[in-house]
Amino acid sequence: MVAQQSDTECDVLVIGTGASGLTAAVTAAKGGLKVLIVEKESEFGGTSATSGGMLWIPGSRHSPAVAASLGQNEDSRDAVRTYLAGEVGNYADWTKIDAYLENGPKMVEFLESETEVKFIGMDYPDYHADRDGGRTVRSICTVDYQASKLGPEIKHLKNQLTQTLFMGLAIGSSVEMKNFMRAGRSIKAMGFVVKKMLGHFTDLACYGRSEQMVRGRALIARLMRTVMDLGIPYWLSSPAEGLLIENGAVLGAKIKTPKGTVTVRARRGVVLACGGYARDEARRLATYPHRETDANHISPTPLGNTGDGVRMAENVGGKFSTDVMQVGIWMPVSVIPGKTGTDGVWPHLVDRQKPGFISVTRHGKRFTDESANYHDYVPDLIRACDGEDEVYGWIVADARAVKRWGIGVVRPWPVPKGQHLASGYLKRGNTIAELAAVTGINAAGLQKTIEQFNANAEKGVDPEFGRGSRIYDRYQGDEELGGTNICLAPLKQGPFYAVKVKAGEIGTYAGLRTDANAQVINVEGAPIQGLYAVGNDQASVFGGSYPGAGSTLGPGMVFGYMAGRHLSGATAA
Repeated sequence: MVAQQSDTECDVLVIGTGASGLTAAVTAAKGGLKVLIVEKESEFGGTSATSGGMLWIPGSRHSPAVAASLGQNEDSRDAVRTYLAGEVGNYADWTKIDAYLENGPKMVEFLESETEVKFIGMDYPDYHADRDGGRTVRSICTVDYQASKLGPEIKHLKNQLTQTLFMGLAIGSSVEMKNFMRAGRSIKAMGFVVKKMLGHFTDLACYGRSEQMVRGRALIARLMRTVMDLGIPYWLSSPAEGLLIENGAVLGAKIKTPKGTVTVRARRGVVLACGGYARDEARRLATYPHRETDANHISPTPLGNTGDGVRMAENVGGKFSTDVMQVGIWMPVSVIPGKTGTDGVWPHLVDRQKPGFISVTRHGKRFTDESANYHDYVPDLIRACDGEDEVYGWIVADARAVKRWGIGVVRPWPVPKGQHLASGYLKRGNTIAELAAVTGINAAGLQKTIEQFNANAEKGVDPEFGRGSRIYDRYQGDEELGGTNICLAPLKQGPFYAVKVKAGEIGTYAGLRTDANAQVINVEGAPIQGLYAVGNDQASVFGGSYPGAGSTLGPGMVFGYMAGRHLSGATAA
C-alpha cells in the first residue's frame, strides 16, 4: 500500500512486518485501535517468511492431543519451569518467563479463533529433552496456505530462501522432507514426490507460481490476510528514521516513504519489530564472540536487519543488553559459489545430523555431537577454532550417506552433483587422503579421526560426544538404519565428500531490555512510555538459550500479542 506524503496519525505504529510485528498489529486492531504498519523493505515478512514457521508454546491447545497420540501424560507448567530452570540458569527473569508461559496458549487461541492463522501440534522433542521437565509436545507449526488467498498482494510477500526450493517448490513438513530425501530408494516416496511435483507444475501452468505456501511464508501470509481483512494500512519501502519523544513518552516516528518523509503521530505508542542487528556490522563485531570480518561473515538473515530498532530505542534512552549466554541464534551455514546475498547461503539443518556424516576442524578433529541442534553446534565450532584466523569446519561424509541425504545444497541421488563439484562447493576424494588434500584438512588428523569414529560407530557408540544417546539426536536419526544407534554409521564407502561450514545465525538474542508487557526499559530501569520491542529487537526471554523448535518465533509472537493487548488497555499498565 502506497504511503501518504502528508503527516498522519494513528493509535499504534508498528515498525516491521515479521510475525511478531504483525501479531502486535492484529492484536491492537482487534482491541479497537487504529494501527499503521511500516516496513523498510519492498516486501513484507522479514526473517519470519524464511523461517520454519514453528513456535515453541508450552501448554498450547494442541499439546494434549499430541501427548495422547504418544501415550504420554499431558504437559504441566511445573515441568516447563523445571526444564527452563535448567536451560536458562542464572539468566532467568522469571517475571517475563512466567508472563510468556501464561500468555503463549492465550495467543494461540486468540489467533486461531480471531484470525486466519492456524497451527498443528507436533511430535518434536525439546532441544535438550533429556533435561528434567523436557518434553516432545511443545512445538507447533503453521498450517499450509494458498498463495491466491492474498490476491495481488502476493507479489509483495517475501519468498523462502530460493536455494532451499526444489525446482521452485517449497517443501513443508518433516514428512514431506523425508519423502523427498527417500525418493531415490523408495517407490512409495517417489510416488509422493511425483504427485507433489505434478501439483506444483499444474500451479505454474495455471498461476505462474506455486500455490502452496509452507512454514514461515504460510505464517506471514495468514497474518497478512488478517491485516488486509481488518483494513490495517501498511507501507512498504518506508524505513523509520527516528522516534518522536515528548516529555519522556514516545508518540510516533519519522518515516521515509517513497513520496517523502512523513511524521506519524501514534497516540498510544510504537512497536519496534525491526528484526534485530545481524546485519549491523559494527554492533555485530562488537558483540559476536568470533569477531569475524564482514567479508568472512555469512548469514541467511535479511539484508535489512541492520539494527534500526535498537538504535532508535537507544536514542530515546532504551537499554541494549548483551546479558545473555549466546548473543546470536546460531546456525551452521555454507557459501554457495556464484550466488550473492542471502541466496548464496545454505543453512545446515539436516545433513550433518544423519548417519555417515561427521564434522571436523581444519586439523581433522571432531568438535561436537553432529546430531545436536544448530544453536549448540555453532558455539562448539567457535570454541574449537579459538585462536584461529577464521572460524570454519568441514562436514565430511562417504558416498553412501551423500546418496541417501545429499550434503548442503547438493541433493540426494538421483539429482546430479556435477555442478557443485565444478564450482568448488563440494569437495571429493577417492580416499580420505585425497579428500584431505583437496580440502586442506590435516591428513593424519582426519585419517585418525575417521578410523576411531568408524570403530566406535560399528559398535553403536560415540565415547567422545555421546552422539545418539539423547532424545533429540535420535529424532534426527535414520530409522531405516536399525542397529543399536540410528545416529551412527561408519564412513567407509568412497568416494568421500566434504563441504566447508561456517558460523552463521538466523537472528540475534542480544537486544533491548523489556518488561513483561514488552515495554522498552531505559538505562535507569524504568519502562519508556509508548515504546515496545518484540521479536529479535527484544533481548531473549530465554537468556540466549534455545529450549526447542520455535524458540524465536514463539516469544516474538507472544510478546507481540502482549504488546498489542497492553496498548489497547486489555492488560494492566
